[in-house]
Order: sequence, then C-alpha cells, then structure tokens
Amino acid sequence: MSETISPNPQQLLSDSEVIRSAEAVSQAVDRWAVRIGIDLTPRLKGRTLLAITIMRGGLIPAAWLLQRLQLPVLLDYAHATRYRSGTTGHQLEWQHQPAIDMNRQTVLIIDDIFDEGHTLAAMSQWCLAHGASQVVTAALVRKQHARGLARDWLDYPGLDVPDEYVFGCGMDIYEHWRHLPEIRAYRPATRPA
Repeated sequence: MSETISPNPQQLLSDSEVIRSAEAVSQAVDRWAVRIGIDLTPRLKGRTLLAITIMRGGLIPAAWLLQRLQLPVLLDYAHATRYRSGTTGHQLEWQHQPAIDMNRQTVLIIDDIFDEGHTLAAMSQWCLAHGASQVVTAALVRKQHARGLARDWLDYPGLDVPDEYVFGCGMDIYEHWRHLPEIRAYRPATRPA
C-alpha cells in the first residue's frame, strides 16, 4: 500500500516565481470588468445577468470581477470535475449543479483558468440545454498553448500566461495557495541526482 506524500506548502512557494504581480492582476481585472460590462449591458436590455462561478478556482476571480461590474447580477455556482475517457470524450462529473432557473437568461460563466477549455465548453452546453438564451465565458487566466480549444474560443480572458504550472488568484498547487493575490509559476530548481 503506497502512502500519499503531502507536499510542503512553503517549499512549493519557494520553488515558484511571480509572473504577474498583485498590481498587474488587479489592473487586468479592472480592464476585464470594463470590457464585460460594456459588452453585456446592451445584451441584457435591462434584465439581470446570471453569473455562475466554477468552484473552487473561480471563486476568487468571480468575487473580484463581480465587485467591479455595474450590472444587476444573480449569482450561482457549479462544482464539476472533468474526466477523460477514450470512448466518451470530455464529460462533467457534478458535485453541484446551478440551482437558479436559467430559462431565457444571459449567463456569464466565470472560471480561474482557461487551459484546454473543455470544462467551460461543457458548462456552456449544459446552460444552453437548460434554457439559457445566451452564454458567455470568462476566465481570469488564459494559458498560451495549442492544446484543446482554440485560444480565441474564450469570450473574456483576463490575462495571458505562458504554458507553465501556475497558481494563485484562485488556481491551486496541490490544493494550496489559491488565495494569493499574484500569479506564480512553479519552477523548482533542478536538483542533482
């Protein structure tokens, strides 16, 4: 029987570098909110926006974004994990489905990171299947690589990061450090054998 070794949170932090400062993230969130507000206000036609946060990573970026939006907002959340199967493709395994009726609603799905994009795509399809009139997607971070969905599939990226393991601002490393206000890249020093 193998024993799971819990990584040392302080070592994880020591083995990382800041790639987007807290100030840079805050400025990006300001721009993100302005862009989303300008685009969605005419679409809403005086109606309320339904914002759905993808837990757990989307919690912090959603709070930052929604505080800055000057729109009426209903807030709900979804907690789903994605798994891959060679025969069924990408599917969501639900921990919690949104409870608010989304019939004829404009839905904004908010997540921490757009890596390959399959979770956001599946959530978008789920919302449309449950009556949403339109669904738009937002992620604080868009990772730059060629895997998964095209990088321009995401409606509202907050900022781009290189294709590295990143954490902070909702993103975790071994469930640690989601609460950091900056974005860090995990870059452990090469250790001699």
